[in-house]
Amino acid sequence: MRGINHKPLGKGKQRGVGIIEVLVALVVVSFGVLGMASLQLTGMKHSTGGFNRSKALLYAENIASRMRINESGVDKLFYADYDSNGTDCTADIPAKICQATPGNLNPDDCSDQDLAVFDLYTMACGDIGNTGADNGVLSALPEGQLTVVCDDAAACDADSTHTISILWLEGSVSSDDKTAQVNRRVQVRLQP
Repeated sequence: MRGINHKPLGKGKQRGVGIIEVLVALVVVSFGVLGMASLQLTGMKHSTGGFNRSKALLYAENIASRMRINESGVDKLFYADYDSNGTDCTADIPAKICQATPGNLNPDDCSDQDLAVFDLYTMACGDIGNTGADNGVLSALPEGQLTVVCDDAAACDADSTHTISILWLEGSVSSDDKTAQVNRRVQVRLQP
């Protein structure tokens, strides 16, 4: 055991090992931070998708409630075969405003047809205020669309069911392509 030197190394004798350890630690921490950032982005996509789905369900329930209130308008097929594509929210404002608004506390007297036109416009474009309509399906959801279709297309009558669909686009969570879009839909079947 005599030839073995047990003296500790002094300062400056350890050459390059410390900097390599720091670089390896930096690489490991960088991968961890990138992984956490990726998880955060995926979580944001999921929460946005859930928020959009909640809004779509609220819109679908709202138009279903309006159709139940105006049952005679549904019986006369004033809601059937509506598609919000092509709706211009600034030019297509209904002639009669069937509910009180901030600028007009006295709503118009509306027929069943007037109420149906107003209901569909309000759901597609939003409540009418001093600056026009906002917060409808078209503006609240990305590429939003509202459709109401009579399920008995050949012989739609008062006993027919209607399908209310709210459609929108959102980013794909499962695709690696960051620009990929997925069509989403919420549907409610209603027999007023």
